[in-house]
Amino acid sequence: MSWSRLRSVVRSIQSSVESEPETLAALKPLAADALEILSVPQTPESTEDLKYLLTKIQEFVVPWRPSREPMPGVFYIQPQWAKSTDGQAGEALKILEKLPPPAVAHSSQPEGRLATSMKIFISHSSADRDAAEALVELLRSALGLPAKEIRCTSVEGYKLSAGTDSNEQLRAEVFGCDAFVALLSPSSMKSVYVTFELGARWGTKRHLAPIMIGGTVAGDLRAPLSGIHAITGYSESDMHQLISDLSRLLGQTNEGPSVYGKHLRAFAAKAENS
Repeated sequence: MSWSRLRSVVRSIQSSVESEPETLAALKPLAADALEILSVPQTPESTEDLKYLLTKIQEFVVPWRPSREPMPGVFYIQPQWAKSTDGQAGEALKILEKLPPPAVAHSSQPEGRLATSMKIFISHSSADRDAAEALVELLRSALGLPAKEIRCTSVEGYKLSAGTDSNEQLRAEVFGCDAFVALLSPSSMKSVYVTFELGARWGTKRHLAPIMIGGTVAGDLRAPLSGIHAITGYSESDMHQLISDLSRLLGQTNEGPSVYGKHLRAFAAKAENS
């Protein structure tokens, strides 16, 4: 059994989901997230995330299983898409259980880089400082992160410390942060620093979440960013999904919309009018 074998089974799950798009629509993002996890080497964290996603997929189709104690005279034929998805999810979970524990790397930093404990790095243009500040407030209220775990270089309280070798520290944080969020506006897409940060992060094959603001649309993005799904900053549903994704990625329990809703609306307004 191997990580690549598991990837093949999850691709089969994705095919089953696409065969029944209306009924299994809720499973589409779960299958996509599972394949994203399987696109990089196995880690203890990715193993747990994958187990969670596969379990959720299987739980969704359990109600379509035939009853173990059917009523007399009642004949139930399980839909093929439910049978396939259920069986594939079960197979994937069995493979996952049999996989040997992944080797724990001593360091995820490129040789010569500074270590960093930064959880979220927000790449942006200084021209978009107001939107960046609103995003920081949203993420803090939704995820309960302390200021020291968020880097946003144009916002007070989230800048580099005095005396820091800024270029070296920023390189370390771009490479080593857990989550990388990029505000893509007409200004940031012309920024040399933002371009370098995006390129460096893309090369790590780690989390990268582009957020389009200030009128930027998907057609404005050039390769390799054009191949990465970018969300719209003034779409509340997109931002709710981002918070959910970051919560899972960072292992944080996110607050409910009633707690962070006003911050989400404030950011959406800034994102639309930047």
